[in-house]
Amino acid sequence: MCIVTIHLIVNKKNSKWESAVGTDMGRPCVEGGGHGPLVTDSFRGEILCAGCGYVLEDRVEDTGPELKSYSMEEYSQNSRTGLASTLSMHDRGLSTVIANSGRDASGNSISSSMKYAFNRLRTWDSRSKTTSSERNLRSAFIVMEGVQSKLEVSDAVVERAAYIYRKAMGRKIIRGRTIGAMVLSALYVSCRESNVPRTLQDIARVGNVSFKDLSRTYRVLVKSLDLQVDSFNPVEFVSRIGARVQLSEKSRRDALDILERAREKGMTAGKNPVSLAATAVFLSGIVNREEATQKGIASASGVSSVTIRNLARKISAELGLAAI
Repeated sequence: MCIVTIHLIVNKKNSKWESAVGTDMGRPCVEGGGHGPLVTDSFRGEILCAGCGYVLEDRVEDTGPELKSYSMEEYSQNSRTGLASTLSMHDRGLSTVIANSGRDASGNSISSSMKYAFNRLRTWDSRSKTTSSERNLRSAFIVMEGVQSKLEVSDAVVERAAYIYRKAMGRKIIRGRTIGAMVLSALYVSCRESNVPRTLQDIARVGNVSFKDLSRTYRVLVKSLDLQVDSFNPVEFVSRIGARVQLSEKSRRDALDILERAREKGMTAGKNPVSLAATAVFLSGIVNREEATQKGIASASGVSSVTIRNLARKISAELGLAAI
């Protein structure tokens, strides 16, 4: 995950760091002339201007753990810091691990009787973590981790989905239902709450769950937990659909303008946001004379050609666009 934070203003003439807090917050980028403030991309190790994108410093020192690790054992052996507490792990990242080194804190070998005692402790420690709820959470979050990389959603969305799943588990909503469908439903609710444009079809496809089962589980989850889920903004889908059909940037901006005009006319209320975005992309392609067919847009958006055509006729007639 790429972490970007507000950092310090760089003065390249005298190589001094000046704080970006207070009066210096509005200072322009020294290269761009009128841009700013400066931000730090700790993932790439760069300091750049937020306005023009000019990189002022690269190879910035990383203040994180010394080594990249993938398990509690590697963290305990190779780093002074441990895993952060998170809801997206079955033990929240707070479990203990009894090492199998056979040596004490001073590095001396321990006796055979002590080794036997630690082996027994290690066995009972592993058995104490194999309750039904622990197994359920472990399986659920393995599925969630795999789907996260395919859907390209942030850790914040996954964290919210893990909270929703734990809440459903506490109210015993999961009983009698598949773990995969419940996890994906919680992830879809999290996407809706975070306004991340991912449809049920997208999640069902990458999660290898039927759309019918996922829809049913989603309705049960929302009703049981009394969740207030808002509809997606159709604007969020324009860029993705436009990129799939290779629409120009001008046509994408025109599609956004069509959606805004349709919203002012009250034509977007109660309609599928993906259908609205696909229709706006289709109308924009016609206005700008681009090769974006109904079939191609329908395939890219997951909406039928009939829906796009009927909705395009209504919007074009109301807005006075080219005849469909």
